Amino acid sequence: MSNEEENAVEYVKVEPPHMYMGFTKDELMFKTFLSMSFIALASVIVMGLDAFFHIMIAVVTVILVHGLIFYYQKWRGMKPTYESPSSPMVAGLIVGLAMPIASPFLVTVTVALITILVFKYGQGAYFDRKYVNPAAASKTVLLVLLSLMIFLEDSLDVGMIFHPHHLSLDLLSAEGFQDSMWIFSGKILPILGIELSPAQALVLWQTHGWIGGASGIVVLVVGALAAYWLKFKWRIIISTLTTMTALAVITGLAVGGDPILRIAFHVFTGSVIFMVFFMATEPQSTPMPEISQIIFGVTLALLTFALQLLNVLGGSIIALLVLNLATPYLDKIGIRTPYGLREDDGGT
Repeated sequence: MSNEEENAVEYVKVEPPHMYMGFTKDELMFKTFLSMSFIALASVIVMGLDAFFHIMIAVVTVILVHGLIFYYQKWRGMKPTYESPSSPMVAGLIVGLAMPIASPFLVTVTVALITILVFKYGQGAYFDRKYVNPAAASKTVLLVLLSLMIFLEDSLDVGMIFHPHHLSLDLLSAEGFQDSMWIFSGKILPILGIELSPAQALVLWQTHGWIGGASGIVVLVVGALAAYWLKFKWRIIISTLTTMTALAVITGLAVGGDPILRIAFHVFTGSVIFMVFFMATEPQSTPMPEISQIIFGVTLALLTFALQLLNVLGGSIIALLVLNLATPYLDKIGIRTPYGLREDDGGT
């Protein structure tokens, strides 16, 4: 090939970032669903049949909607958005595990519908990438709508961002923090009949809060194994949990009180421990460069911790949503211009 012919070759530029995992997306989704099933089983054991109904309602709702859309697309001769139900199934299971046990079942159905229709199918159809985690975005939308009902005469308290009970908590003082832990007191470990301290209950046996965080230790073990097996973005997990732990210790030492209880509350509440492993590592809505993942995790922890101290219900998913929207900018950090390209050629 002559120099002129070589110079005439059009080089194809592939926009970063990309990641090779060693298995297909369907395999990743199926194995993720399998991993979360162990957490779902533990949640049902801890929280009872209500947890089972929330999980089943969310998964079945999502599968039914996916099935209708799939066969409609086939009937119209369109290429199905999802050839396999594995990804929608994961979204449905995340919705079920992300619901507070006290939520009405109708709320679970609504979140599942918004997740699959708006943020799963809709987001993929109208944008080049998935900007936000579907379950986190759906739940945030519903929390905002429920919060607006405070302006109605018969306001709905369940699921509000500023729940009346949470507004009365004082997490910035040692005494106020200790007093607010009453909801985790008096838990009895079945069979053994051992009464758990609030710190032990937060880690082992929560009957209040997110279904997916019913047993924080189960989420920690299953999440760590899944992160290794499925090549989750472990830098996000480590940086988030490390920063949250450090903030809890620093706050405990600064205002007084038990730092261990602070760690148990701030790190092992269901909304945090489950979110970190199975929502904050979502492949498309979180950054790819290694340094960006660390920035993402640290910032996620800072925002979550701040919202916890402000008694914002669902603060962790609101923090996640904010960071999801920042991901396209975080993706540009550390990605260098390929040799031979100028900055104005599309290099970053």
